[in-house]
Amino acid sequence: MSLSAKIRKQLIGSFRAELAEHVQAMTDGMLAIEQHSVTGEQRQTSLENIFRAAHSLKGAARAVGVTAVEQLAHALEDVLRAMQSDAIELTSELFTACYHALDAIQAVQAAYESGETVPPVQVLQALVDLDRFRRGGESVNHQDGVPLSPVNQSSDQSATDNLQGGDSREQPARSEIGDLKPDETIRVSVSKLDALMDRLSELLVTKIRAEQRMTQLRQAQEFVAVWQEEWLSARAAYSRLTRSSRTAHSHLDGELTKDLACLIEYTNTSQARLHEVDALMNTLSREQAHDTTNMALVIDELEQEIKRMQMLPLGTITGSFGRMVRDLAQASGKEVVLKIVGNEIELDKYALEQIKDPLIHLLRNAIDHGIEPPERRATLGKPRSGTITLTAEQVGKDVIICVSDDGAGLDMKAIRRIAIRRGVANAHLLSETELEELIFNAGFSTSPVITDVSGRGVGLDVVHRNVGALNGRINVEWATGTGSTFTLTLPLRLAGSRGLLVRVSNALFAIPLNAVERIRQISPEEIVPLSGRDTLRHNGQSLMLAHLGDVLDLPRTQDVRDKAHAPAIILAVAEQRMAFVADGLVGEQEIVIKGMGKQLARVGGIAGASVMGNGEIVLVLNAADLIKLALQGKAQPVLATPVEAEAVLPAAKRPRRILIVDDSITTRTLEKNILEAAGYTVQLATDGQEALGMIAAGSAPDLIISDVAMPRLDGFGLTQKIKSEARTAGVPIILVTSLDSPNDKVRGIEVGADAYIVKSSFDQTNLLETIEQLL
Repeated sequence: MSLSAKIRKQLIGSFRAELAEHVQAMTDGMLAIEQHSVTGEQRQTSLENIFRAAHSLKGAARAVGVTAVEQLAHALEDVLRAMQSDAIELTSELFTACYHALDAIQAVQAAYESGETVPPVQVLQALVDLDRFRRGGESVNHQDGVPLSPVNQSSDQSATDNLQGGDSREQPARSEIGDLKPDETIRVSVSKLDALMDRLSELLVTKIRAEQRMTQLRQAQEFVAVWQEEWLSARAAYSRLTRSSRTAHSHLDGELTKDLACLIEYTNTSQARLHEVDALMNTLSREQAHDTTNMALVIDELEQEIKRMQMLPLGTITGSFGRMVRDLAQASGKEVVLKIVGNEIELDKYALEQIKDPLIHLLRNAIDHGIEPPERRATLGKPRSGTITLTAEQVGKDVIICVSDDGAGLDMKAIRRIAIRRGVANAHLLSETELEELIFNAGFSTSPVITDVSGRGVGLDVVHRNVGALNGRINVEWATGTGSTFTLTLPLRLAGSRGLLVRVSNALFAIPLNAVERIRQISPEEIVPLSGRDTLRHNGQSLMLAHLGDVLDLPRTQDVRDKAHAPAIILAVAEQRMAFVADGLVGEQEIVIKGMGKQLARVGGIAGASVMGNGEIVLVLNAADLIKLALQGKAQPVLATPVEAEAVLPAAKRPRRILIVDDSITTRTLEKNILEAAGYTVQLATDGQEALGMIAAGSAPDLIISDVAMPRLDGFGLTQKIKSEARTAGVPIILVTSLDSPNDKVRGIEVGADAYIVKSSFDQTNLLETIEQLL
């Protein structure tokens, strides 16, 4: 890489980091002002901080030659100055224009990094939107009779720099930086930290092997001690033999006397060497123990320091949440304020990456399912604006994250109705606790229509899956009309672990201890069949019980009925708990989990492998996978001899027939090609009237995809007519349209549409998943 290329790469990296800090500072400040979280002097301070961030960003963009960002930041400065002097009204449209400008700044940065020279189209639109408010502020925002304009602002640049004490880029835009000097912090790439953690893993293996060598050395000491005891018991015979040889040597021939003297001399020498070996073993053991202890302390401290380097504050991922909640609330016609408490709480970097999507889904669910519309809240005596609170706190070795809202709470009637519709066994008899667990199932949603925000039943499934992968737990609390709280309990650190060693079918496995809730000995009498499953009573509730050998497809080496007590390991993952019977418990040991490569990455129930101190390879089990496999039926009754289940071939199914209704030949052709490639049979109609005629002339299709704006009969009218006929009322209908206003979506719900997909966010995978779910 040439010097100029290296300099450019460094500039891009520095500019990227600075831009992210300034954009986040402006976003946070604007949200606080828009939602009236700050008032009076605090409001003025926030405006000053936002203005300073915009000015700093303008200077940084000028330094690296990113003109589009410089222009956007300059336009934001003008608007912010007008806001500071109360020259313009703080409306929702004003803040939306500012947010769009920040989006455009990030789009320019992405284009700049990819080497593009032409700014994105949204830059011009953002400048036009901001210019409207800049002009609106000029008529009343003036000083000494001279209106502020971009030209006057540009000429006043040096004065602003002097007021800020030089280049404003030297001043941190975020309070978290504090008073740190420039040389007290450095930026380290994530890849370097990951490489450092990999090297640490090798050190941990070395520590485990050193501890194993120490165990072997103690065994050698024990062997020498036994040797010493045997010698002491033989010393009396040796003394008698020595005395006898002195008196009897005159009666023996010379050769025998010489052999006896040699044997006695060897015994004397061996006794002395045995004492030397004993002393040497004691010294070696003492020094080895000292070195092993010191090495373990150093490696443990190094591990803690590296783990601490990988710890990041929750605020690392929550920065965009406020803006996301604001935009989603506006799109849904609701008023919502997001409060975040505990942004400074730190978690493992990998845990943060895994928990970001679940938190986003919980926030989206709270907006779409929890918070009521403003008119409804006013009728109920609640504030028109709903509140979502995200809190985080550290409790011991866990971090507890709660997402709560003051909305309607869980709709148990709707959950039970969907459970019955989806064919859940005994759905009408399920308790509220059992119904709560259903909402985490893939494809389960109470939304009346599938939209780009909700209705697919993937949000809480993502929460369950990702929290389970972290060996965390989920708890749900709710009250009708008061709101809901989802509590996520996550381990503070993930790298490195201690494992419970268990024996199953003469093989050794390890289970991460942070997934083990309890270990207990159970007798055959404690195992109770319930609904075709073996269960175990634990803390007042029935837990499903399975044999680890069955779940892992391993043959049982012994029958549980032949044992008075068998070890049962209770695993807790996400909101689920389950007990597993093992053949035996070996002990607890530190383990370093290693991946097994892409070829074995998806082996059910296996998280990785670990090398023991003696060189033995032990497979590490994945607790979430074990529960999933057991629930899928990969387990026989614990008190029965397992038998191979006969393979049942699925019955042949006819291709599903889908009717596409759209007046655009391009859209019809695109959707037809997508569906036929996925194996569906497709029919086409150009408008709602033609579609009704086709349905009347033949059998009803399995599903209908329709546009809304069409001649003769539009999509809303078509949906209403189909849903009003008994013969076709059960046919799912997906509306694919460019109409994306909340009123249009409400109209789609009212006429009975099952899904509402906006063409601007159309995605082939999204369409196919929606069809599969509805069918």
